[in-house]
Amino acid sequence: MPPTGPIVRDPQQTPAIELEETFTPAYRIYVLILLMGVNLFNYMDRSILGVLIEPIKEEMHASDTQMGILTGLAFAIFYAVCGFPIARIADRGLRVRVISIAMATWSAMTVLCGMAGGYWQLLLARVGVGVGEAGGNPPSQALLADYFPLEQRARAIGFFVAGAHIGIFLGTLLAGYIGYEYGWRAAFIALGLPGVLFALLVHFTLKEPPPRGQIESLDSPLRSGSMWQAIAHLFESRSFKHLMIAVGILWFSNVGAGQWHAPFLQRSHGLDLKEVGFLLSFLSIPSLIAVLGGGFLADRLAKRNPTWQIYVPLLGTLISIPFLLGFYLAPTWQLAFASACLAMLSSGVFAGVLLAAVQGLVGPHARALAGAILMFSSNLIGVGLGRFAVGVLSDLLMPIFAQDSLRWALVIMKVLPFWAVFHMWLASKSFIGDLREAPSQADPVS
Repeated sequence: MPPTGPIVRDPQQTPAIELEETFTPAYRIYVLILLMGVNLFNYMDRSILGVLIEPIKEEMHASDTQMGILTGLAFAIFYAVCGFPIARIADRGLRVRVISIAMATWSAMTVLCGMAGGYWQLLLARVGVGVGEAGGNPPSQALLADYFPLEQRARAIGFFVAGAHIGIFLGTLLAGYIGYEYGWRAAFIALGLPGVLFALLVHFTLKEPPPRGQIESLDSPLRSGSMWQAIAHLFESRSFKHLMIAVGILWFSNVGAGQWHAPFLQRSHGLDLKEVGFLLSFLSIPSLIAVLGGGFLADRLAKRNPTWQIYVPLLGTLISIPFLLGFYLAPTWQLAFASACLAMLSSGVFAGVLLAAVQGLVGPHARALAGAILMFSSNLIGVGLGRFAVGVLSDLLMPIFAQDSLRWALVIMKVLPFWAVFHMWLASKSFIGDLREAPSQADPVS
């Protein structure tokens, strides 16, 4: 538990030493583990549906396009749109309350997914999951940026992102097993209920830290302006703008495609639901290694040149492309799985490192808003439109490739990471200059 003394807020700046004296190192580790748990439940709940596409599609007589709407757009539109006003509330000093309420909401709506009587009821419950999860990730990133200084931030946020991969591991493994043994509805109910209890733990034990870095002046749009003025101000940074574009493209290509990996393995390699859940869950292990290793590597290299926070995910993305193509084109599931593991080891480095880079470009009163913009880019463009696009492509290619139409839809998506790499390279050109001008740093950037 944290010390009980009052939090002192300097009107101009909160030096790093003040925060370290206010919260002990042990409590900051506890916060990191707790927020990793929030991210774990976030991604566990959202990954359930991807494993269960085939039995849900069969029961509800849906097309791939309809399942693309259910797995992507129904979730992502409300997740992305609700993220902005929720983040603005969180930036007013209500981050812990927002996280706990949001977590209880998305967990309860996950349970309701398992009780849906038809396609439209499931669609509405999925919308509720998106609304709830909109309040989880951006405020969590903002808290971590205040708890940890620049030189530790990529590792801390990498550890936080690791929770997503553990959640995907558990979600796909358990959803596959429970769905196979007891039906797809039981999987939603069993995995949704624990999140409600964890939300109570967050509410009663997580504390708001003082803001780290120079606080914006009262007339700054980041502090006193409208939400749209604050967003416009953030996009004046060239590196921030290019990173947002790169994130959207990468999520469109990689995460949007990832939701279709279970039906791809079932259709093109003849695996059953339990086998698919087992294999896809273990792809989270190389992803976990990558996100933790990428954070440590970026922090180490950034001591000499902060632009390595962009170079690390740029190189990881380039290396991953041929392995992802190998996953989709391999003639056997064994070769496909081996190629997918290598792809995850390289592509997994980008998420945590880029989140840390984005948080370094904004001030204390815009941290959650910056996270919401990033989540808008990744979820509406990436998760929503990406999953929908794969479903549409698969249906369009069906007359040509029959059972393998989904395979070739996924292959087509692999052209897009090159575009993301281009925007990361553009961001690297202005990153150090934008970092120097950002109000988020307690210490000057060399």
